[in-house]
Amino acid sequence: MNSLTKLLACLLLGLLVFTYSCKDDDDDQGCDYAAETADELNAVTVAQNEWIADINNTAKCQAYKDAYQAYLDELEDHIECATLSGQQEELQDLIDQSQAALNQLQC
Repeated sequence: MNSLTKLLACLLLGLLVFTYSCKDDDDDQGCDYAAETADELNAVTVAQNEWIADINNTAKCQAYKDAYQAYLDELEDHIECATLSGQQEELQDLIDQSQAALNQLQC
């Protein structure tokens, strides 16, 4: 696994932890982006595991990139939820870092 793949995996883990750690705060304010983006996050995890199992498969790499992009897009659509809990800047930084790493990933 190359260093970019490791970086993406770490950023995904960071987003996962951040997303689920904010869940209770968002519930109190009527906004639960963790639940609203759970399907996309699950798709990223599945695609990542499939690609890692066959790291030289460009189709699986592209499927991972597509799933990750869909997840980041969905998070962007729910950034106002993080704003309600005072965590918009932290979430936006994680999204930006993940997007930059994803853009560098070559399949």
